[in-house]
Amino acid sequence: MKKVILLLLLPLFMSSCLEKGTNYTRFTGNINIDKMTLPDTARVGDTIQVLVKGGAPNGCWSDLELMMAQQNDSLVLVSGLGLFESTDGICTQVYQTIDSSFDFRPTTPGVYQFYAYSANLRSIIDTLVVVSDK
Repeated sequence: MKKVILLLLLPLFMSSCLEKGTNYTRFTGNINIDKMTLPDTARVGDTIQVLVKGGAPNGCWSDLELMMAQQNDSLVLVSGLGLFESTDGICTQVYQTIDSSFDFRPTTPGVYQFYAYSANLRSIIDTLVVVSDK
């Protein structure tokens, strides 16, 4: 009988050890794209490198990731994600950074727009003019 009473009281005891007002937050969200570098011109079939630097505003961010995807024939999107975890909104004041490079190979001549979306900064827009190899 004592064991049954102890088992019933154990959850009550465990919950009383938790701090009042503890607020835990966890979500995946967009990070900033701080810089994007690519050449001004290229030829059809050339492989160019797109250099991207991203960051998040404090130490509650982790698992930062940068992505690049071609949206349509002339638009390429660049963005970043990260995991935010905090208890009571307390975060170390350190800017988390990530660098990456992506290969891009245009298949047709024309003007390609590269659009980098940021969570808190102004979006970066850059163009690549692709000419035929003749």
